[in-house]
Formats: sequence, structure tokens, C-alpha cells
Amino acid sequence: MNTIRLSDDKDLQVFMHPLRQRILTLLAIHGSMTPKQVADSLSMTSSSAKHHILKLVGLGTVEVDRTALINGITATYYKRTDATVSLGSVEGGSRAALAQNLLKEVQDGFFSQDRVLEDEGGHFRGDMLTGVLHLSAEEADELIGIIRSYIAFHEKIGTKTLPFVYSLVAYHA
Repeated sequence: MNTIRLSDDKDLQVFMHPLRQRILTLLAIHGSMTPKQVADSLSMTSSSAKHHILKLVGLGTVEVDRTALINGITATYYKRTDATVSLGSVEGGSRAALAQNLLKEVQDGFFSQDRVLEDEGGHFRGDMLTGVLHLSAEEADELIGIIRSYIAFHEKIGTKTLPFVYSLVAYHA
């Protein structure tokens, strides 16, 4: 997996835009989409959706997946790139603002869903967990390794898979 490093305010502003974050989430959930599909999902115009998608293409977070002829018009499908965005060198206030926006998106999505933890078949639907773990340095390294590995393995859309949106914040107190 590639890493995209955002190091200047211009790139950070492009990435932080709330609509662009919603577009990235849509593409992560649905796979490739046309600007029209994005526009319909977010109640915006197709030209506005395409503008925001092209800004993300410029950052390297979105790329063309394929084109298809639909009703005589060539439609371009875009998808998220297989890359992680690193904010490591971004100034603290901007990084905090982005983190708050990302966490709020996940939280809003969680609270907009039904409040059931399991579906009719007894399968997990969602939950929010908080607490404190007491780990050695080695255990903390092991835990983050397990989490990152699991996430990397399951980020791609597969057959018989369902999208689960997550946000994980862990830090040494």
C-alpha cells in the first residue's frame, strides 16, 4: 500500500473539505462510482461532484477505475486508490481539525443507524466501545500490528462482504 504524505496547507485543505471526505467514504463503501452516482448520493450537481473528485485525483487519493458507454455517453468510474494518507508533518491545529471532522463523520453515521447491535441472524451490526487497556510496550506494538494487518486485509470490497465504517483512536495516556 502506498502512502500519500500531505505536507502543505494547500493539499491539506483539499483533503479536509467535508464533501471530499464524504466522497472518499462513499467510494470506500460502494467501490467505483461515476460523478453522477456520487452527486445523487450526496444531493449535489454532477459538475460539483466531478470538481471535487478531480481535486482528490490531483492528491492521489482517487483514480479512474474504468469507463463505460451508458446511453451513448462515456461514463468515467472513479475509485479510491490503495493508499494511506499520512498527516505526520502537518501542523497540529490543522491535523486536529481534520481528525475531528473524520471522527464526527463516523459518529454521525453510527447514530443515524438503527440502535441494534445484531441483525435478525444474530450477526454483528455495530457498536461503540471505550475504555482503558493496560498493555506493555510490546503488547501495544502487537495490538496495533494486528489491527493494521486486519484492516489492510479487509479494505477491499469482496463477494459476500458488507461495508463497516470504523474509527479507532488509541493513545498512551
